[in-house]
Amino acid sequence: MKTQEVLDAKSWAEHTFGNVQLHDRRRTRRTIQAASNLAENPLGSLPAQMHDWKGTKALYRLLNEPDVTFAALMQPHVQQTREQAASSAVMLLVQDTTDIDLSHRYKISGTGQIGNERGRGFFVQTVLAVRPPTKEVLGCISQEPFVRIRAPKGEQRHQRLKRQERETDVWMRQVGAIGAPEPGSTWVHVGDRGADMFPFFLACQANQTHFLVRAAQNRRTEADEEEIKHSLDRARAFPSQQSRPLEVLAQHGHKARSTQVQLAFGQMTLLPPRNEPQASNEPLTVWVIRVWEERAPEGEKPLEWVLLTSVPTTTLEQAWERVDWYRHRWLVEEYHQCLKSGCRIEERQLQTVDALMRLLGVLSPLAVRLLQVRAYAREAPQRPASEVIEPLMLAVLAQRSAHSPATMTLGTFWAEVARLGGSSFAPS
Repeated sequence: MKTQEVLDAKSWAEHTFGNVQLHDRRRTRRTIQAASNLAENPLGSLPAQMHDWKGTKALYRLLNEPDVTFAALMQPHVQQTREQAASSAVMLLVQDTTDIDLSHRYKISGTGQIGNERGRGFFVQTVLAVRPPTKEVLGCISQEPFVRIRAPKGEQRHQRLKRQERETDVWMRQVGAIGAPEPGSTWVHVGDRGADMFPFFLACQANQTHFLVRAAQNRRTEADEEEIKHSLDRARAFPSQQSRPLEVLAQHGHKARSTQVQLAFGQMTLLPPRNEPQASNEPLTVWVIRVWEERAPEGEKPLEWVLLTSVPTTTLEQAWERVDWYRHRWLVEEYHQCLKSGCRIEERQLQTVDALMRLLGVLSPLAVRLLQVRAYAREAPQRPASEVIEPLMLAVLAQRSAHSPATMTLGTFWAEVARLGGSSFAPS
């Protein structure tokens, strides 16, 4: 999509939803109009975004139509993302889970447990297509909202591991839903420690894609009698091969900082877990890259990433590139922040989770658009926000932040959005 199409709300809505199939052309027109209104003022309530009661009622009817599904609304965006991804030699498929917290909504139906036993809401599993090394977010190449399945009362961990269907299967379903890339393109699934699952590795392998995952399990490896036999222990025994400066992003109450990290890498053969019925009995050869900080500032835990990848890594240059690929993972967290702070999905006053999931089918591409607009802002932070941001959205944020819409720059605009929803949303 061209820059101007992204920046213009109406053009973006027509491009994103013009081919949506909802069994009635009037529903398509309503979706385009609703998406355009949402894009003009993502921070507003649905009545404010639809401008009048007639438009609001029409949107509510649309979101309660059985034929208007999340999958149908997302299909054009997913297809457009896939077509763009096919043109790149290397594409990162960055995956993570977030919860949509509806604990404050006492009357909404269809919620499940999130967090502790008192939290209520649902989850969203997102896979973003990201083009290295520019960090350009193309869009959601796959996404699945789901409600947590309640575990049988008294279920033990060993029983949960043997259960046929588990919540973590959503990771493998996304790999299968995306499938294989076009010939000549390399797709790499990137995940945090939650993706360190043997079935995830095998799913990537079965779909002719690669994986790059931060290790969480100290897995058994093939080793000689006198060698260290577990993956994390072996990686931590690697001697440093090179060091470089690294910018650590602000995360979860920790400030951004500059540091110096060491790097070492090597090859290992992982043995399948004994208690994993879904895993193959075949060992899996991977490249292991360890990045670590020898000293950290007072009050900070030293940084350490142990990365597992199926992408051949035989040189220091390739090892550093894999580290850089892993750092793209934070984009999916920023995307989820856009969904919550920029699109206010947790504050939408719908009466059922089903209706909210349908609305998610419109808000998910909108959250991608917010990330893309923010990328333009990073390129020119001193540019007047009025040249890029829709007037209504700019006016709402200016009122909340006591700034003047006429003088607000793009850098200031996104800094204020960050204050509404967390520092991870701020431009870096």
